[in-house]
Amino acid sequence: MVTQYAKNCLDKLMTICLDETFRSSAGEVLAIKPMDRIDSVVQKEFIMLTISSYEFRICILLHFSKDKPTMDYVAKALKITPDKLEVARYYDFLCEMGNTFCGTFKRELGKHFPHLGMSTPNRLVGSSLKFMRELNFDYDAHFKTSANDNVAFCSSVFISAYKDFDLCVEIKKQAEADAENGALELF
Repeated sequence: MVTQYAKNCLDKLMTICLDETFRSSAGEVLAIKPMDRIDSVVQKEFIMLTISSYEFRICILLHFSKDKPTMDYVAKALKITPDKLEVARYYDFLCEMGNTFCGTFKRELGKHFPHLGMSTPNRLVGSSLKFMRELNFDYDAHFKTSANDNVAFCSSVFISAYKDFDLCVEIKKQAEADAENGALELF
């Protein structure tokens, strides 16, 4: 069972990790809003990563479509024009974005849970999402990340808890954490 407090922390952690990932990849702050259901996700592909421990398994998905807004976003992040963006480089960038997103999530969880493992990114087609329901997760949440009303990405977190799962995490944005660390280093 996943407690309500843990669900709230996971949701907050998702928005902070998304913000940090998009800010670091293209320097943009995008609107991040919760979605009711995964059925609302319309992207045609997704990057899937997992974080595992003895107590839980988390699947993190970054949904996208190979469309003009997403390709423009990736090209801008790579500081090239969209016409110079090769397919392999496009997918490599998105896998690295997924890696950054999941790594930030794992870093925060690692402060409270020992022995975490993280997978490498896997790119899957959107139609395989129907199999996620068969895994009977204890909790899932979904978010839409957009700029100028063009939805570029959606994201999902799924958790299976092997025992009661509670999460009491004081989550700070990386900029706040860096500022505090810098202040401590001055002493």
